[in-house]
Amino acid sequence: MTSQRSPYETGAFRKYLVFGLICLLGYLLQVCVMPYLVIGNVTPNLLFVLVGVVTVAYGKLRVFWQSMIYGLLMEIMCPSVPLLNLAIYTLAPLFCSFVFADKPLKTIEYERATNNRRKELPPWVRTLLCILMNTLIYEVIHITYIYLDGFPLSFTHILHGLLDLVLTGLLGLIVMFPLRRAIFGPRSRRQVLQSAPVMFSRG
Repeated sequence: MTSQRSPYETGAFRKYLVFGLICLLGYLLQVCVMPYLVIGNVTPNLLFVLVGVVTVAYGKLRVFWQSMIYGLLMEIMCPSVPLLNLAIYTLAPLFCSFVFADKPLKTIEYERATNNRRKELPPWVRTLLCILMNTLIYEVIHITYIYLDGFPLSFTHILHGLLDLVLTGLLGLIVMFPLRRAIFGPRSRRQVLQSAPVMFSRG
């Protein structure tokens, strides 16, 4: 039996290699290149773009390790409020992954067996929404910290947060498609073999 679930072919080694490069080059580009791409005193967050791509392409476990790596590196190399970077870069992607990551194989097989299959948004839509949600959480926490620290909030703070949301979303649209192609490889016209069905029992 065949399935049209994935139009891509890829090997496990390739996916892990690209994942490692994403973790390494993503951080280096964020701290070395992105500071020069400033629009309206705002720099897009490349790390959240990569987190969004990994969330949909690899799933919850890989994005947890990726976000933990980013959080530790940002906490050590770019300290601001103690443990703030570690908390945001680790917890926000973890929560978002439960919403936007692909369903586990057992869940998909169970829905097929029970004829209760629910439609998912296209991967690129979930990737973009995940990027925006992570960025929104970051900006809300950042603005909240400014307020709790005793600084008066102004429209400029909110405008910068919205601009960061827009710029990071646009960067995500530019980056996600070639990055997903690098992860999964070129599209294949051959059908992909379906795994053996998973049996479920009520008792």
